[in-house]
Amino acid sequence: MSSRQVTPPVELAVSLDAAKLQLRETTANLDTSITLWIKGITRECEHQIGRALISQPWRLTLSAFDDALRLERAPLIAVQSVSYYDAENVLRVLAPEAYYVDAVTEPGYIVPAAGAAWPATYARRNAVIVEYTCGYGTTAAAVPENIQLYILARLCEQFDPATREFKATSQSIYVDRLLDACRVYG
Repeated sequence: MSSRQVTPPVELAVSLDAAKLQLRETTANLDTSITLWIKGITRECEHQIGRALISQPWRLTLSAFDDALRLERAPLIAVQSVSYYDAENVLRVLAPEAYYVDAVTEPGYIVPAAGAAWPATYARRNAVIVEYTCGYGTTAAAVPENIQLYILARLCEQFDPATREFKATSQSIYVDRLLDACRVYG
């Protein structure tokens, strides 16, 4: 099983303006560096909590159909396609009526439709390919505030030497706890 992000989101999980305001940065001199740090902290945050913050396409590949196909990263927005190599090694696209998408459970799952079974696949790697989109939305405004606070706090740690001295303080522990309600388990 392999899940991969197809393309990274275009938008940032925290706007550059919000980050600069938090850092008290008034010039454009550090815009590139700040943007890079926002992207890096966002990826680390997404990895920690098992979520996609900004809408992004993902691809799941499997050697065969499992009883239920687990889709990495929550929240699930949509499944674009479920494709598979049939017993003759011909790529087929499964009709959406042939499966049920559980977007309520986190992470999301795909199971055969009621009374149906998965089709037979050719014995090969990546015989099943699922294309799907996950994330809270297309802009930073859709990202929960506690996650935005986490990203901003981590950004401050990178740009403020005084903050780095106190990483083990109760404030730092509080920052780490901002993500607790957002973690995906299972």
